[in-house]
Amino acid sequence: MSFGSYSLLSTASGKIKTLGPMRIGAGKALSILTSDLPVVKNSRNEPVIPGSSLKGFFRGHLRRILLVKTKKADEILREVFGGTEENDNASAILFHEIPMKEGRVVERKHVAIKPETCGSRDPFKVECVLDGAVFEGKLFSTRNLNPKAIALLKPVIDLTNLGIARIGGFKSRGYGEVSIEVSEISLIFPGKSLEDLKKGFEIQNLIPKDFPSMKVKGYDGGVGIEGAVFNPEIKENKTFFGIEMNFKGAEATKFLDSMLKLVKL
Repeated sequence: MSFGSYSLLSTASGKIKTLGPMRIGAGKALSILTSDLPVVKNSRNEPVIPGSSLKGFFRGHLRRILLVKTKKADEILREVFGGTEENDNASAILFHEIPMKEGRVVERKHVAIKPETCGSRDPFKVECVLDGAVFEGKLFSTRNLNPKAIALLKPVIDLTNLGIARIGGFKSRGYGEVSIEVSEISLIFPGKSLEDLKKGFEIQNLIPKDFPSMKVKGYDGGVGIEGAVFNPEIKENKTFFGIEMNFKGAEATKFLDSMLKLVKL
């Protein structure tokens, strides 16, 4: 399935809060004036969670979850996250770099252990973000990705909030415990009008191929998506000649939970 035309676009925004020290390393320091192992920062010298780290985090943990449910786990992951084979599509989900909005970066000393003697090696310093730091912004965007596939990320978020799935390095030393909150989800339907919404429409050829379509219909009291009723903000989106639905706060959580219940693997 290709992206020759766009039938559904979506974005999710939210907040990642550290519950303990966290470090996503930038490799070894190039200067004697910096930490031996600094954290990744942007051009404004702000710590960030790179999109590549988020993609690997979600893909890896989602694979572990899907493997207990279906033999098609790797096939679904290739369709959603993209693959490396010649005939594989590009990723249907694009993760964004999230900057730290508040928090502190400190240096910590660590000692490596020599396995053969159980003695210590020379100590080294690492940078880390302390607990209580807040990273906030756009988490990911998708193209032609079925909302039921977007909802597959919800178990990973729940696993993270249980303290099991952790982000970054030094996890065996207690680093990387965070909480993830999705505060807003936006769906954009290019080429659809408010009149189309009243009549109801079906979007076809979505990713992954095992659940490729979705039905949408507007009501006086909200919007029905695959039979589940929501109350999002709805407006025309002139940029994409279509309509946009914004699910905020509790509605965003309800949207993910409702779509996840519809997943059949």
